Amino acid sequence: MKNSFIFLLFILCSLGVYSQDSKLNSHSPGQSILSFSPTLLLTPPNYMHLAGGAKFQLFISKRFSIDGDLMISKDYFHVSPAVIGVPIVLLAFNRKEVEVNKDGLIIFLFGVVSVILSVEHLSYHIPVSGSLDISPFVSFLRYKYAYDPEMETDPFSVTDQLTFASGVQLNKYFGKFVFSPYAEYNVGYKDHRSGFNVGVYLGYFFDGRYLKTKSGQQ
Repeated sequence: MKNSFIFLLFILCSLGVYSQDSKLNSHSPGQSILSFSPTLLLTPPNYMHLAGGAKFQLFISKRFSIDGDLMISKDYFHVSPAVIGVPIVLLAFNRKEVEVNKDGLIIFLFGVVSVILSVEHLSYHIPVSGSLDISPFVSFLRYKYAYDPEMETDPFSVTDQLTFASGVQLNKYFGKFVFSPYAEYNVGYKDHRSGFNVGVYLGYFFDGRYLKTKSGQQ
């Protein structure tokens, strides 16, 4: 299964690199996508089961977005620190300046920490056409909790740790709506147990205050 995932990732990335049509629906800082997903988890200790999740992606450049995601099911959930950091960064796009005083310094330092937390989950968007992009992504500090009630005597029946995750997501735009199938590989830092998640995000695309229309107006 691992080899199949790597092969799929290679094919998808190749399509993005060698595509002749690179007219992407121009992303710019401040744009965002809010998505919800049914997901099939193939992750120990409870292995195959369904979950529901949400992801918020905030573009910080033409190609990069910082992502916050949350996935929940019976006896399982995972969340990334970016869930906290991304909203703070979003507020920063709407804040012109910070008053230079003690309170302002605290706000600034809190913002710096938030940005660091946000960048732990990062996507790079590869244009394929005017309505399609491929986005490989990586998450360095995902927190995962999983429990298998049928294996209470097994010391590995409970997984509570930080994990690494990497995968690829296709984003097909239908106006403001986004259809995004994805697959990812995850592995625990502590026990090195690995698994896969596959699912489909259904989302809504927000222009952002800095997005320019074709006429040049905001």
